[in-house]
Amino acid sequence: MSLQFVIGRSGSGKSYQLYKEIITKSIQKEDTSYLVIVPEQFTLQTQKDIVSRHPNRGTMNIDILSFNRLAFRIFDEVGGNDRPVLEDTGKSMVLRKIVAIKKKELELFNHDVQKQGFIDELKSLISEIYQYSISIPKLEEMKEAMANKPLLHGKLHDIIIIYKAFREYLDKNYITAEEILDVLCEVIDQSKLIEKSIICLDGFTGFTPAQYKLLTLLIKKAKKVLITITIDKKELDIPDEEYQLFHLSKKTIKKLTDITEEEKMELDSPLFVEDISPVKVPYRYRNSPALAALEANLFRYPSKSFEEEQDNISIHAARDIKQEIIFVVQEIKKLVRDRQYRYQDIAVVTGDIASYGREFGREFEKAGIPCFIDNKREVLSNPFVEMIRSALDIVQNKFDYESVFRYLRCGLANVEMADVDILENYVIALGIRGQKKWQDNWTRLYRGQPQGELIRINEIRQAFYDEINPLYEVLSDKEKTVKDYTLALYEFGLKMQAAEKLEAFALAFSENNKLGAAKEYEQIYGIVMELFDKLAELLGTEVISLKEYIEVLKAGLTEAKVGLIPPGLDQITVGDIERTRLKDIKALFFVGVNDGIIPKVNGSGGILTDMERQTFLEHKIEMAPTIRQAGFTEKFYLYLNMTKPQDKLYISFSKLNGDGKSIRPSYMIETIRKLFPKIKISDEDMENEDISHILGNNGGMDYIIDGLRKYPYEDPTQVWNELFSYYYAKEENKDQIQSLIQAAFYVNKERGLSKQIAKELYGSSLTGSVTRFEQYAACAFAHYISYGLELMERQEYRLAIPDIGNLFHNAIELFSRKMAASEYSWHTIPENVREEWGSQCVREAADGYGNSIFGSSSRYQYIVKRVERITKRTLWVLCEQIKKGDFEPIGFEVFFSGDNELNSLKIDLSENEGIRLLGRIDRLDIYEENDKLLVKVIDYKSGNTSFDLLSVYYGLQIQLAVYMNAAMELMEREHPGKSVIPAGILYYNIDDPLVEKSSHVEESILKELKMNGIVNSSGEVIKHLDNSFLSEGEELRPSVKSDVIPVETNKDGYPTKRSSIADQYKLKAIEKYVKDTVYHYGFDILDGKTDIKPYQMGKRSACDYCIYNSICGFDSKLNGYSYRNLASLSAEEVWDRIMKQQKTVKEGVDKDALDQ
Repeated sequence: MSLQFVIGRSGSGKSYQLYKEIITKSIQKEDTSYLVIVPEQFTLQTQKDIVSRHPNRGTMNIDILSFNRLAFRIFDEVGGNDRPVLEDTGKSMVLRKIVAIKKKELELFNHDVQKQGFIDELKSLISEIYQYSISIPKLEEMKEAMANKPLLHGKLHDIIIIYKAFREYLDKNYITAEEILDVLCEVIDQSKLIEKSIICLDGFTGFTPAQYKLLTLLIKKAKKVLITITIDKKELDIPDEEYQLFHLSKKTIKKLTDITEEEKMELDSPLFVEDISPVKVPYRYRNSPALAALEANLFRYPSKSFEEEQDNISIHAARDIKQEIIFVVQEIKKLVRDRQYRYQDIAVVTGDIASYGREFGREFEKAGIPCFIDNKREVLSNPFVEMIRSALDIVQNKFDYESVFRYLRCGLANVEMADVDILENYVIALGIRGQKKWQDNWTRLYRGQPQGELIRINEIRQAFYDEINPLYEVLSDKEKTVKDYTLALYEFGLKMQAAEKLEAFALAFSENNKLGAAKEYEQIYGIVMELFDKLAELLGTEVISLKEYIEVLKAGLTEAKVGLIPPGLDQITVGDIERTRLKDIKALFFVGVNDGIIPKVNGSGGILTDMERQTFLEHKIEMAPTIRQAGFTEKFYLYLNMTKPQDKLYISFSKLNGDGKSIRPSYMIETIRKLFPKIKISDEDMENEDISHILGNNGGMDYIIDGLRKYPYEDPTQVWNELFSYYYAKEENKDQIQSLIQAAFYVNKERGLSKQIAKELYGSSLTGSVTRFEQYAACAFAHYISYGLELMERQEYRLAIPDIGNLFHNAIELFSRKMAASEYSWHTIPENVREEWGSQCVREAADGYGNSIFGSSSRYQYIVKRVERITKRTLWVLCEQIKKGDFEPIGFEVFFSGDNELNSLKIDLSENEGIRLLGRIDRLDIYEENDKLLVKVIDYKSGNTSFDLLSVYYGLQIQLAVYMNAAMELMEREHPGKSVIPAGILYYNIDDPLVEKSSHVEESILKELKMNGIVNSSGEVIKHLDNSFLSEGEELRPSVKSDVIPVETNKDGYPTKRSSIADQYKLKAIEKYVKDTVYHYGFDILDGKTDIKPYQMGKRSACDYCIYNSICGFDSKLNGYSYRNLASLSAEEVWDRIMKQQKTVKEGVDKDALDQ
């Protein structure tokens, strides 16, 4: 019935002395029980330590327990708790339900319910309230005292409501894990086991109020209580301050000393381990003076520097996390190979186990190093959990795309992945949504889809629908009880044979030595079934909506974790600086010693801020440490970890984060360097020719690959040459090395296609739009992929820019037809009729659009409204432009092809080969006078297309020239005897420009929407195109800037240099030049040219918006790849080159007709 402290520094042998004493006395006094209480995560290791040291290799009267295990041992003896324990998972689900019920009563938290992580923070706060024994009256008092702090007052108001409801919900039915010790305190006096026991507590850094309460009763009841405390004996005489390294230890000693005094219990003289040992340094560091110096001086003030050379402690800088981990892997292999360490002698700790744990798992697996990552895995990403959640979302969201394919790709659905791909392509292309569409047979095809594939798709659809529909029918009916929902999911899991599939996965992982994944898949079904049981027990009779059920289930699944037991004994432990407990470690790697990890960046502290927690302390209410206090506590954990190894301590940090941005090392680096001035930071980013490092990971293959990559730029080292020769000489590695050489020295070679293969792909006659040849001009390889292999992007049911352009074109075409069938013309149509018809035509075009996308959402319907507004503006502009000239539109969407027997569209390449062009002229205008016929071609563009003579010269913009060729020939046929003259080729950009508000708004709009292109330079032609240039004489009206065509005159009546004009000879020359260009392209295509030579002109290139860049692998930095650079030329230079290439003569040009 006494208390004794066992005191010593880290590494002094406290646990060793305690366990030695227990084992000795347990053999001597078999009627006495020895209860060793340690933190939960330390029980297995402690059992191992005591059993291995016990001469009988057993522990008949020694029990290793945690506080909770002690409680259940006592409950088994005397009773006292017949209520099931509500674990964190159940707690989250209950809180989610309570918050939903009490939402209207809450002042602040009612808006936070749906926020990610809120329920988890609330659960932590409720647990803290239980843990620190804060009663409702105390909270009420605190709330009243905070009347002048409305935010904290509001928080306390909501916390009290939720806490009360939580307690009422659990009353007499459940007990929380935090209440177990309170219940134990009520019955412990009846325990005979405690009465005859000596109790030892080891491995604790401090205790909660509930634990102190229990310790008080244990000290009273047990024969003796011993508690190990980590503290330097010299520190006991120094007054305690919270910033001191051993503040937690001093606080524990003081609290327990005060308890013994208040309760008048015996306090034995402390046992100082250092007094027992004859060696002055802690036993752990008997062979390592540097580590002994670290323990004696770390975070001590004043501290003493270690001035000697040493190799026990080292600091390493790596480029990034990956390189840091590779360094650790290499060093571990070296320790195992050269110093005969076992893997269990080595551990890795970090302040960021989430990031480093995953990476270490991957790299250790690659290197064949057994490891245990001491971090519980979340279950949300497990296929079984994803199957359940996505199935519920299918019901909730009525078969929406995301939920359906999350389900189909979870790995447990009864549909093959290849079939899922086919189904997904169809669903994306046609925008399949909703249960009704999934239920009905699908009959539509998307562009390019084979007819026969539809049968297969419907078979896949039906198989999936039959699988999920029974669950849909059960859950979508109406509100049900939680038990009904849960039972439906349980039966669904049975039907899907989920347990059997998970067992098969676990077996496969085990066979591939992926033991961590195997354990997860072995446990997950049981974890989910246990969660279902909790749901039924806690909330079974509650009637809720499916949406509420999904939220409650998610709260439970978020909290569920897979706890992994170390799969073997000889393995590396990778752990967290706070949670992981290490024993008998020879070498420790402390990784990620960067600012933000050490010290840890804390957030707001959860629901209560740091300042609010400080306010609680000021009102004598103890809670979990504030951020400031946690910072001091972290130093104690750093001390405990860094003083664990007996032989080697490696400290490492990264220079760059995952985004490639520079990050700073932690303050710890400088702290260690001050203690050990002779330590130099080893830069692991530099070349390391040490063979152990080279072979450490992947047998040196990474080193060979790196050397091959650098081979063209620098000479290989002798080590690399020897290693390469070694692998190359081995028959089993020869093929692999050859492949690496080919990849390292790959040069793109222009092979192209044979003429025969080109003929097989394209046929002997090239039929296509002008755009096809423009694409060839941009990049021959892109043309081959598009028109030869006919590869397409996956079609998606979404509105793209071309869809809006098509809607404009279709609406204007419908309007034009309506006009032609009416008594109106473009000159005479009334404004109200034009506006009404414009609206009708847009709606008609949208309703008749191929995939009906424009009516599929409110957003798209808004876009239709916007198109309607712009179309009406466009129709007004077009009418105004037509009124300003003498031309009349005679054709809209005029289709033409080589089949029309238009010579301009038929280009013979050889006796059996040729080109047949096809296209559609948006608008064809003519002006007829006597024996002359002027022709104008207009192309509507919904983008910002501008006519560019240089692009015409390079074959990138030949559409208008080809259209003019076709229009001229067509008009010559329809008007024999007439002299057909090209008047202009023009783009009209469909737009709704912003102009400054003024009295001339309409004039400003017309100027903004002026057509661009090139027009005939004849004065007569210009006057017919825009009557603004009419004058009394033959010359053009001076100082006119047209708002219809790209022409303006100077004060003398001559077109300025800014005018885009060309005489008839040039127009004829450009038409012939374009035809010749297409001829050459056609010849090259059928000759099999597929060069990966995209054009580059200034800042533009063919690669800018190319959808095939992932196929061609073009990279201008690699040998054999380069752009086809197009020189920048002035308009005069372009015309000069065209005219020289086309020895154009005046024959066939009716100059007299032009000049009349």
